[in-house]
Amino acid sequence: MDVFFSDIPAEGLHLEGEFPKSIFDLDPADPIRPTGPVRYEADVYAFDEVVAVAGRLQGPFQLQCGACLEYFDHEADFPAWSAELDREPGQQSFDLETLIREEFLLLLPSHPRCDEMVPGRVCPKAELVEEHLDDLADEAPQQGPGVWDALDQWKQ
Repeated sequence: MDVFFSDIPAEGLHLEGEFPKSIFDLDPADPIRPTGPVRYEADVYAFDEVVAVAGRLQGPFQLQCGACLEYFDHEADFPAWSAELDREPGQQSFDLETLIREEFLLLLPSHPRCDEMVPGRVCPKAELVEEHLDDLADEAPQQGPGVWDALDQWKQ
């Protein structure tokens, strides 16, 4: 959906609507799976060199848990998102669909845990992950002299 700069009044342009889940065009093995249309509310302001967009994004997704690798349902809701686009010389419009797609992918958590995002859910692998992290912390090599110690001695 192209938004033309000439259609944006000085007081801004308010847009609302939804895009189908197909805008994401992700690989089926991707850890993010859109499960329905995404909704948006956006206020668009055009300046000489920048376009500012602010509003709300919502949509249903399945996210893959970073611990157990199972998918869980997540209703994404970003009530105060914003973005800025640099206007290129001669550019007459921008694609709102592309902007919203990119914003969702940036705003969704990159390593979600099902037990942290779903109230009452117990991740079947969370305990194993925590034990592994504890083991790694125990095995961490002891710190030797700091790199700054040599410089401190040189000053003297």
